[in-house]
Amino acid sequence: MGDEAEDRGGEPPCGAHLVDECDIETRADVEDLVRGFYRDVAMDDLLGPVFAAAAVDWAAHVPKLVAFWAGQLLGEPGYDGNPLHAHQPVHARTPLTDAHYDRWLELFDATIDDRFRGQRADLAKARARRMAAALQRLLAGESGRGDAVVEVMRLAPRRPRAS
Repeated sequence: MGDEAEDRGGEPPCGAHLVDECDIETRADVEDLVRGFYRDVAMDDLLGPVFAAAAVDWAAHVPKLVAFWAGQLLGEPGYDGNPLHAHQPVHARTPLTDAHYDRWLELFDATIDDRFRGQRADLAKARARRMAAALQRLLAGESGRGDAVVEVMRLAPRRPRAS
């Protein structure tokens, strides 16, 4: 008989995506997350029309999103925008509903789960939830409670990736 991988019809399955080593560790990881996520968003039946109506220039927008998430997840400087200000014209043109926020989070979680595991992956999902809730509230004209607890997640130091 042939070798075991050949008998199964290909290479042995990779289990690397199931271990901590595939956490979000580098700017390249953040870019992979952002590009994969917004590709799905742009093609989504519910969210795609919102972005199409906003005439998003993806070539200009993706680097801003990468800078934003690299700041959120890796502590890298570089994002100097205001997410609320950026989304106000979109919301004015196409009012964002609970369904939009739910779908955005569903796609975000799926993109993370397909690509990453670990503390920063969990942090990304938690930050996305907080940002979606804050954006939803602020775009609806509601101010936040001054006594709301902000949860801080402590991360282990980044480890160099094995080659």
